[in-house]
Amino acid sequence: MSSAFLLVVRAALILVGGVSTACTLGAQGSPPAAGVIAGRVLDSAGAPVASARVTAAGLDRAAVTNDSGRFVLRLVPPGRRPLLVTQIGYLPARLAVELRGGDTARVEVGLQRTTVTLSSVQVTATPTSRDPLAVAQSTTAVAGAELERSLGSTLGATLARQPGVSARYDGPGASVPIIRGLTGDRVLMLQDGLRTGDLSSTAPDHGVTVDPNAAARIEIVRGPAALLYGNNALGGVVNVISEDLPAAVPARLTGSSTLSAESVIPGGGVSAEVAAPLGRFVVVRARAGAREHDDVRVGGGWPLARLDNTYSRNRHGVVGVGAIGDRASGGVAYRAYDFRYGLPSRDPNPASFVVLDGRRHELLARGELAGGRGPVAGLRVEGTAQWYAHDELASDGSVATALGLRTQSVQAVARTGPLWVFRDGAVGVSGLFRQNRIGGPQALMPPTATSGAGAFAFQEIPLRAAPWAGPTALVRLPLGLRYDRYAVESEATERFGPARRRLFRTVSGSAGLSVPLAEGASLGVNLARAVRTPTVEELFSLAGHAGTGAFERGDPSLAAETNAGADAVLRVERRRASAQLSAYRSRIGNYIALYPAVDAAGAPRDTVVGDGLGGTKRLPLHVASQRAATLRGVEGSASVALPGHVVLGVMGDLVRAADAGGAPLPFIPPARLGLSARYDDGRWSLGTEARRAFAQRRVPPGELRTPAYTLADLHAGLRLTAGAHAHSLTLRLDNAADALYRDAASEIKDFAPNPGRNVALVYKVWW
Repeated sequence: MSSAFLLVVRAALILVGGVSTACTLGAQGSPPAAGVIAGRVLDSAGAPVASARVTAAGLDRAAVTNDSGRFVLRLVPPGRRPLLVTQIGYLPARLAVELRGGDTARVEVGLQRTTVTLSSVQVTATPTSRDPLAVAQSTTAVAGAELERSLGSTLGATLARQPGVSARYDGPGASVPIIRGLTGDRVLMLQDGLRTGDLSSTAPDHGVTVDPNAAARIEIVRGPAALLYGNNALGGVVNVISEDLPAAVPARLTGSSTLSAESVIPGGGVSAEVAAPLGRFVVVRARAGAREHDDVRVGGGWPLARLDNTYSRNRHGVVGVGAIGDRASGGVAYRAYDFRYGLPSRDPNPASFVVLDGRRHELLARGELAGGRGPVAGLRVEGTAQWYAHDELASDGSVATALGLRTQSVQAVARTGPLWVFRDGAVGVSGLFRQNRIGGPQALMPPTATSGAGAFAFQEIPLRAAPWAGPTALVRLPLGLRYDRYAVESEATERFGPARRRLFRTVSGSAGLSVPLAEGASLGVNLARAVRTPTVEELFSLAGHAGTGAFERGDPSLAAETNAGADAVLRVERRRASAQLSAYRSRIGNYIALYPAVDAAGAPRDTVVGDGLGGTKRLPLHVASQRAATLRGVEGSASVALPGHVVLGVMGDLVRAADAGGAPLPFIPPARLGLSARYDDGRWSLGTEARRAFAQRRVPPGELRTPAYTLADLHAGLRLTAGAHAHSLTLRLDNAADALYRDAASEIKDFAPNPGRNVALVYKVWW
């Protein structure tokens, strides 16, 4: 770890020094001074729009409008500067501002209300914030009323209605997102742009510690995102924006509270947050929440009515402070999580039940420096230190497995201005360090340590203006390249054998094309090569795993996965219509999976292991192995607003995944098709949604096939303003027909069906 850490520190110091030199030389040289864009954002009736985000092309930061709709965006490079103004519930406004060096440009921006679903400025798809219409990858932001209508007890449940995204269900406490058939270590979980240091990616029975109630919005990137994040982003990225690191100073004390309740997992959650300005430049934010649920109730026809030992509870608290100036800003925050949940069991005997009891602590920091008149537009340095631990408890309260994970990550990114044929871009270095500690009689693997160091560059070439699509539209060619060095080491133990060390050196890259088709419409194409190194579990596991009900055997000789893929996305964003349609194909060399072992006749093989109580039990044998694999599919959604405040929507997705011999990959979600209709006048909403999941018969030997099913949902909502407070109330009826169904992507679907009928309530108030 030390050599990789020193490499990252040395590279970061060189990068910081380069930025400082560039800023100094720029201040002494001839480039004109940066200017200011100031103005006001109003709606179509002339009323001010508060909390709108105003972003200028080439900047990582955004100005936020105050209660009067006013904003000031400082240190903006001179020239013709495209401006993007967004706010939930409004159509984004795009305009071009001519700015001379050192001058102040004043603008007035009008926003039009819309009830169709739109994107927002993406911060996870590229190293620089981009207008969604200019991003060559498939991206989605879930926020506002849409987030409230889909809010569940976990991130997986919250995002399961999004096209191309489903949930891997291993009990209500351990539901995580699947993107295009990939999950676990292939989908990177972020909070406020930084990695979550939990174990949700390592095993299906490990949940995501981030509570959905903490989300102001959730951003999803589908397809490889390894350019910015390196390892673990082969399938996509989910970024929960909770704004714990403050980015703006509010004009007054602000806050919000959220209350949610569900009947299918009886219980609910509550959270509250507050932001207080301390003078002109400093802001303090605090947030706290709790959630508690009883055992999940299963759909009609299930003889047991509920799944025993599936209760859950969690607590979290956050405090952060930020200082935001004209040339520099920074912030630090501390997060604490505490959780406990039970796992569904193949054996109905309570003596076999397992409970996970854990905690996570996180310290995170970020600093940003504006580049002034130099060739470097700015620098952002951020990092986290996280301590995670959980105990897997047997029914008698003894610790069957004790897991601990320490994670340190750091990244420095320098924004670059126009250079040669490039318009703007970024260069950066990053480091990731993890120390796994595992003990107990049912330990799955030996203690391990991993270390990674990477460097990347992203640049964009403007090919030509596209005046047919608006004053700021450009045909763009984004290019990226990344190099990583990643080492994995295991410790010598009596049970697992001698120490082993694996070293991986990988290169990732991408090239795309973004073409504006008309105002509010674009076509993006992206080609990418991404690499994922094997996890420590895939390399070194050798034990029975209570979460999957199987004996898992890793392979220390596994090679890195290499994904070569193509992605095309068509976007439309209009006031009365929005749509996004994507098609993709990925060929993954050395695809790793835990395949059920079978005998010569194709029957599943078992392994006899100790049950921890002095006896033995038989578990199916799952073995980590590699095969070349191909995943291809389509996904899309569209919504249109009709006269009379009626909004109609459609969504669908399909993924086909097979190895080189044509055999299907394990645990792949089925094809889906959904229809929705709602009345929405901006205050009242009432709607219904139906989703058809088709049968999944393409499974490898030993895996259970799942039949088709249809889910029907209803929802009603009210949004109103009373004085200085805004209120939102949403009532949902999920799975109204109480259908009994099984999740094709679940590793425990043979004995753990999905939840039945659910009445859910979400209430939120802002002040």
